[in-house]
Amino acid sequence: MKYNEDIMLLNQLTLSYECLSAIGNTLELNSMILEVLTSFSRKTGAITAKYYKNKIQEEPFLHIGKKLDFTLGVKIDEEKKFLIVKENDLEIIILPLKYGYMVFFYKSHPNINKLASMLGNFQSKINLSISACLGVEELEERVESSIKQIREKEKMILAQSKQAIMGEMVEMIAHQWRQPLTAIGMTSGNITMDLALDELNTETLQDDLNNINTQVNYLSATIDDFRNFLQESKEKEIISSKKIITSIKGLVFKQLQNQQIDLKTEECKDIQVNIYKNELIQVLLNILSNSKDVLTNLKSSQVIKTIKLSCDRVDDFLNICIVDNGGGIPDEIMPRIFEPYYSTKKEKNGTGLGLYMSKIIVQNHLKGKLFAKNTVDGVAFTIQIPIGENNDES
Repeated sequence: MKYNEDIMLLNQLTLSYECLSAIGNTLELNSMILEVLTSFSRKTGAITAKYYKNKIQEEPFLHIGKKLDFTLGVKIDEEKKFLIVKENDLEIIILPLKYGYMVFFYKSHPNINKLASMLGNFQSKINLSISACLGVEELEERVESSIKQIREKEKMILAQSKQAIMGEMVEMIAHQWRQPLTAIGMTSGNITMDLALDELNTETLQDDLNNINTQVNYLSATIDDFRNFLQESKEKEIISSKKIITSIKGLVFKQLQNQQIDLKTEECKDIQVNIYKNELIQVLLNILSNSKDVLTNLKSSQVIKTIKLSCDRVDDFLNICIVDNGGGIPDEIMPRIFEPYYSTKKEKNGTGLGLYMSKIIVQNHLKGKLFAKNTVDGVAFTIQIPIGENNDES
């Protein structure tokens, strides 16, 4: 007799240990409830176990074992540790919980009261664990919602950043178009004059028309460059570093030249990268615009205003560097230049979005890094973009 009691006590202790372990084993609700139902059912011989999330739920949230129809025919008192209900040849233990209830089905178990009492002892622990799981779910939902809001704000700021650079781009277009339009005007004027003097010949006319056609093609290509930039980059594309530098030079060269700024593009290794091209171009335009503003306001007439644009491969990264000789950024300002809405150009209606958005684009969209440091003559911005396994240097 003593032996049987010892065996029963050992089984109870083993059951308690396994159930307690199952209750505190995870903070994911489905997994935690499933482990409790499985552990208790396996050790006590329950043929079916169910968990209902609330008192009016018709279908169980989780179910193991045989499929048995069950309708809650009694009012559950949450103050009680357990309920035992007999239905046909089944004995049913109902464990009231703060959030719903558990149900275990047995076929005439001789120790049903002891099993129910033991299960009741886990009530507080299960309630706490369910609350913790629901708390984690709520936290995850809030985090997901916050991330979604941040992404939406980033999109809005990205749009604002593009709008902020639109003024710069209109100025760029004006500089790009001025010389071709002047050339077209002069050529058409010459043709008109030759016609008036009756000195027009076929060969000269053909040369003039070819010249006009060349200038028109240049104007068209310029519009395409800017239109392509304004289109959202929805897919990555493999592009060479040389092509990126060439595109940037074509966009800003005339504007910088008009401000007596010398743009030097050093020989660049041709490195293939898989990126959102237009977003990288936006970053480069933002940084070049900052350098242009600094150099334009430079009072010294003896300094040859210069911006150097270069790229190189360092380990598995493409490094694009923009260096100017505008005197650098004061040490007290340097830590804040990538903060949102921080601008040193208040008098020029600076938005403070350019460098902030540039860093967001490089970090989140291009998976790279953007950093700045002062040099002897000015400031150097470095964009570091991972090349990736499929992007080999040619």
